[in-house]
Amino acid sequence: MIDFIEAGKCYKSHGIKGILDVEMNPIFKKHILSEKVVFFKINGCHVPFFIESCKTDGSTLLKLEGVDNPEQARVLSHQSFYIDENKLSKATKRSAKIQVKSQGLEGYSIHDRTSNYNVSITGIEEYPSQLMARVMHEGRSLLIPLHEDFVEEIDEVEKIVFMILPEGIFDF
Repeated sequence: MIDFIEAGKCYKSHGIKGILDVEMNPIFKKHILSEKVVFFKINGCHVPFFIESCKTDGSTLLKLEGVDNPEQARVLSHQSFYIDENKLSKATKRSAKIQVKSQGLEGYSIHDRTSNYNVSITGIEEYPSQLMARVMHEGRSLLIPLHEDFVEEIDEVEKIVFMILPEGIFDF
């Protein structure tokens, strides 16, 4: 069974050959370009479209098989596209889960298995290349990177993010 996860959005058709101007979630870009398939929801069903080519020069332009003119491209314009979550690597799945859950992680606690510290997440801050959890430790505010290499597991029942952080991250 295929589990679909939203991977990006089409904005408009570009040119006369059915090329689409899209925005891909950066977490999934490498996967999309290696798998060369995305799914669009058409009449309630996820329909696969195979990628002929992709150009990235400021914006991302996709050429899909079977989409050969502006009229066909317009049908897909202003729609989200999806990928098969089951084909993602564990690291990519973890990264996607962190991104999707990031706004809901406030109030969770972080358990660092390296230092054995437990701290509460008081906020999430988004930087250009990294999500950061704001925590309080010994009366000081710290930023902890929510990077897929550090996040081991997110326990949604107990509201704990289990992490393996670099040694000394809590030292100041």
